[in-house]
Amino acid sequence: MPDPDYDPRGRANQALLVGVYRYDHADDLPGVRRNIGEMFDALLSGGLFGTGEINTVSPGRSSEFLTSLDEAAENARGLLLLYFAGHGRLSHDGSELFLTFGTSRRLPGDEPHYSESVSWNQVLRKLRDLAHGRTVDRIVVVLDCCFAGNALQSFKPGALEPGRERISVLTAVQVNRRIPAGRGQTPTPYTSHLVRLLRTGLGDEDGLVRLTPLAAALQEALRDSRTDDGDPWEPRHYLAEGGQDVIVGVAGGHREPPRPPLAARVAATLSAARRRLRAAAAPFDRPSRRALVAIGTACAVVLAAGAYGVYRWVGERPACAPPVQLRLLTDPDAQPTVSRAVDAFLASGANHDGHGCRRAGISLDAPKSDDAVTGFLHAAQWQSPHATGSFQPQRDIGAQPDVWIPGSSVSYRRAQSEASGSGAATLELRGSVAYSPLVLAVLRTVAVPAADVTGVPLTDLVGHLETTNKRAVVLRADPEYTDSAQLATVGLYAANGGGTPAEAGRVDTLEQQAALLSPAPRSSYELMCSLASGRAGLADGTSLEDQAAVLVPEQVMAQFNAPSGAHDETGCDTGTLGQRTPEYPADVGMLDLPFVHVTWRDGDRDAGPRNAAVEALYQWLVEKDGQRVFTDAGYRGLSAHEGDASPPPAGSWLTGPGRAIGQLQPFGYDVSAGAVDKALAEFRTARGYGQVVYLLDSSTSMGDVGNKVWSGPGRAKDLIAQSLDAFGAQDQYGVWAVPGTRPPYSELVPFGSRADPGGPRKLLAAAKTAGEAHPGTALLAALADLKSRQVGGHPQLVVVLTDDEDDSWITDRQLADITRAATGQHVPVDWVSLTSGGCSSGSDHRGPQIARATGGRCLDPAGNQAAGLRDEVARVGTGDAR
Repeated sequence: MPDPDYDPRGRANQALLVGVYRYDHADDLPGVRRNIGEMFDALLSGGLFGTGEINTVSPGRSSEFLTSLDEAAENARGLLLLYFAGHGRLSHDGSELFLTFGTSRRLPGDEPHYSESVSWNQVLRKLRDLAHGRTVDRIVVVLDCCFAGNALQSFKPGALEPGRERISVLTAVQVNRRIPAGRGQTPTPYTSHLVRLLRTGLGDEDGLVRLTPLAAALQEALRDSRTDDGDPWEPRHYLAEGGQDVIVGVAGGHREPPRPPLAARVAATLSAARRRLRAAAAPFDRPSRRALVAIGTACAVVLAAGAYGVYRWVGERPACAPPVQLRLLTDPDAQPTVSRAVDAFLASGANHDGHGCRRAGISLDAPKSDDAVTGFLHAAQWQSPHATGSFQPQRDIGAQPDVWIPGSSVSYRRAQSEASGSGAATLELRGSVAYSPLVLAVLRTVAVPAADVTGVPLTDLVGHLETTNKRAVVLRADPEYTDSAQLATVGLYAANGGGTPAEAGRVDTLEQQAALLSPAPRSSYELMCSLASGRAGLADGTSLEDQAAVLVPEQVMAQFNAPSGAHDETGCDTGTLGQRTPEYPADVGMLDLPFVHVTWRDGDRDAGPRNAAVEALYQWLVEKDGQRVFTDAGYRGLSAHEGDASPPPAGSWLTGPGRAIGQLQPFGYDVSAGAVDKALAEFRTARGYGQVVYLLDSSTSMGDVGNKVWSGPGRAKDLIAQSLDAFGAQDQYGVWAVPGTRPPYSELVPFGSRADPGGPRKLLAAAKTAGEAHPGTALLAALADLKSRQVGGHPQLVVVLTDDEDDSWITDRQLADITRAATGQHVPVDWVSLTSGGCSSGSDHRGPQIARATGGRCLDPAGNQAAGLRDEVARVGTGDAR
């Protein structure tokens, strides 16, 4: 007996309709524009989705699509339906299908890569993670694009893929075939038939539209049609395992029985109300009865008119047009609060029109601060990416932003002059949205002179601290990542020209202290969480937390001093941290979170609504509701005097004995752009060259016949090849192939420094798979090798790339030995899992355990592995010194 159908009616369903009909570098698809409206109506009338459960988007950028997909996934609990219509593109061997968006273009190079596109495999990995996590009952994908059938090659017969019993895919055509886009007056041919079948049904008495017969009906509908290649047109599909069909609609919607016209219903309601009023007024005298009935009838008329207005608004309003999609960049330290502010703005009335439709969607990223500046300095490359290079804004940051909120105006000044001069990007500074001074946060148990609280240069504050506390260490986040750490570095090095620059020996001492947390934390939040974890310590076994003074934004210190409450953004257990008191360096500038509107040359499409959305966001952030988000998080708000911070409001985490100074006096001190550039260059020199060993799982299962994670874009060898750009000429690295036990590895790329990564890339391209990997033995060997090469505290890293099939060979004893060696040497292990869900919290793989225990990262296909791995290697290498 077949399993009962999966019926999503009554569940929290979501439909994301993606229709890309305008392209900057390809033919427009006018029929796709009609697809979206027709699909919206068909789904709405099908009874499974309400108006608020269908989102229609026409992304110009990949980030807009991914943001919309994340939002739909977050809200879906029953059925998640993803529909895509637009241009599909293929890799050379046809194994990779790319979904392209409005600004997509092919990048230079032999193997096709497309900016502003998303690989179908990346989408599928996200969907599999969703299905595996059981946050959604069923997922149905419809692809109406050229080469759509190539997506089905990702479903390997016999493979036990996560979510295989929950994901179904309908494709408009078979593999390697192009299809007509239609004439534009009607939807595309495939979607025309899909809409018709959803509306009229499949002939079943119950009117239910089930996925399996729907797929067969679509094949039948196009039986006599031809692809652009002249072949028979054959839509294909993959149906979830388990034998349970999915209801995707109800013909006619099975709505409530027909009702009388609205005017008749209103008249009947008024008549009934008048009868009831007369009955209720019977005990009163005649004049009073007349007055009561007249007043009551008038109220009923007003209520009926209101009901009619509500009916018109809810029942007859047109479908919302796709909102304009903005992309916002911010500083890693500001990201938690800016993200909360963006979420509040998106839900606010300021972002909705009179019909309840959203005006804008916003995707948010927090790249390295120095990457953001460099991206604007090379703004022309952001628009026209190069095929290769140590830094590519499209690859390393993402699509061009509309808004930039760095931590400090110094970053704006570093980027503004050359960016505006190139003509590719224009940066318009609107004003600050919040303030937070940089503080030296010292444990309250440590004695410090009272005069040091404010008005003293940072080098003097540190000197006084070290004089009274011989074992004190001063820590900050990675200066390449956050503006706060950059300003701290300028102060520590006395690099702003106002005093005597720090000597080389002093700089080395400061960076040796910072190296106690290796690699350097990417934000002030990560710095504090590293101390809270208790993993880092001094040579004598003392906890680093007990001796550390930290240079962080005042609001970060405030949150970690009092982390409980609805606005906690710390992201870790802070119970082990001691309370800290702030000292305010006199020679370090204020973090002022400037709002920068970014416009791009030839970026005229949707310029009107885009600029209006940016302006609406800025006005909301600087007004009452937006300011409350920042002050609730420990920031200082705007004051009546432009450029000045207001005192903390009552109830702020900054208020209370010993927490913060209420009203800061302006120091009259400003950090120059040149001072930051100088400090960063000195920091890179002081840190020294990095050393990295890659362990490449070369077992048979990795091969192009097995799990297909060996060759091609975004796969094992390509991930290593892309990350090599992060190395400078003095950095040292090697790649070990891990195919067996005796020995557990072989040198694929000999360890050493190289000015050009071309040679190692050729060796990688020629590498083959064989045997069975034993990663535990190889990992211990790599750590021992790095220990023998360690000189002067230079940063080191081990990277493992694997399909996780052989991690069961890592014994508990080896896991303990790896943890002991890595933490003792301050060498993190990054684990790059090529398996869907390989880094998820519910995973039983060794990778997440090893990464967590050694202070490394686990990267799986749910995220951008190429950018993530390059980011990790850049924290050790010096290739960013550009």
